[in-house]
Amino acid sequence: MIKSVKTSLIIISGLLLAWFLPWCYTFISASPVWSPFTLYSCITHCFAYIDFDQDGNVYGKDFNGNTYTEHQTDSIMPLFYYRQLASEGRLPAEIEGVPVTVETAERTGFIFRTSPYDVNRRKPEIYQLLESVPDRVDFKAPDDVFRITDNGIEFIDMKTNSINGEKSTLFTDAMVSCGFSFPARIVSGNGSPKKEYDNGYLILDSTGRLFHLKQEHGIPVVKDTRVRTQTDIEHIFVTEFPDRKLLGFVSDTENRFYGIEASDYSLHEIPVSGFDPERQEMTIIGDMLYWTITVSDLEKEHLVAMNARTWEQADTYTREQEIQTWEKISGYLFPAALSFTSPLDSYIQPRLSGLSFRALWAGLILAALYAFIRRKKAKPALIAECGAVAVCGIFLFIPLLVFSPRE
Repeated sequence: MIKSVKTSLIIISGLLLAWFLPWCYTFISASPVWSPFTLYSCITHCFAYIDFDQDGNVYGKDFNGNTYTEHQTDSIMPLFYYRQLASEGRLPAEIEGVPVTVETAERTGFIFRTSPYDVNRRKPEIYQLLESVPDRVDFKAPDDVFRITDNGIEFIDMKTNSINGEKSTLFTDAMVSCGFSFPARIVSGNGSPKKEYDNGYLILDSTGRLFHLKQEHGIPVVKDTRVRTQTDIEHIFVTEFPDRKLLGFVSDTENRFYGIEASDYSLHEIPVSGFDPERQEMTIIGDMLYWTITVSDLEKEHLVAMNARTWEQADTYTREQEIQTWEKISGYLFPAALSFTSPLDSYIQPRLSGLSFRALWAGLILAALYAFIRRKKAKPALIAECGAVAVCGIFLFIPLLVFSPRE
């Protein structure tokens, strides 16, 4: 009985140390990784970034090696710093033949972000459907929510928790008459009333067809977008940018990324091959002329400039993430690391990562030290414990010293 208790204590202690020691080492040793704010310039037609000198003064630098003062940096990124340029009377009247005003720059500019943490988290299966044509300027949160079942769409009154049969039948019939096949694979939209306008929901039916659902004057508006990607759609992002040009983005099972225009549901592939929303972050900073698209993960940061008028790639650059010194040392100290959270999702569960065979040297040294300390112990038990220490390193070295019985 005592032997079983001690064995359990050793195993539990080893697991706790496999979590605590790497976490503590990272907390003490890690330094933040900084990537400069980078945009594609519609003036120089090159990527440029913002940096600071030793005195804290702002300056710009492009990938061709040219350096700019803060004043000049504003000029080469006019559609991002349009307010500053307008206040100084330096905003150009046109760029590449396109007229530019403060109003058009403000209306066509947008920022889109998506991260694995948002994509992989558990999502509620009930949604708010706003009235897309409200009586007043501001949107009002509805009194009901909807869910999509195997047989149709159901609207549930939030006060009484009862199904609104009349409204459910009305919307279900509208979807069926448009060719929708229940249940839905993906439902994507923005149910928040804090926005300028409402794009409704993009819904993928059971056959893989993409439908657009809105509510106008209490009446369902359902359209088959006829959007067809090269493979099955896997992720959907509904957007509501100020210029109302885009309906949203979708990605397929082969990690191709597309934009959908709101006017005619036309599909355009965005030149960021291999973007995996479940493992990579994406940021798009767009204007009327060019989009700067940044796709990043733990290994690299990939920049793509896209012509917003032709959907063609204008430039590209890949910045590899350097392994920091503290990470290299960690590989020699710990054979692995146990964690319970991840930047890739919101779930709490045990995860083993950072498997390193370089830590075997530290394990062998600790095993030799353990063998010397417990040299009087019976040979079979000592050999087994030394082997375990050689593999698991300090995670078992400490518990065995504390709990393993002496001879």
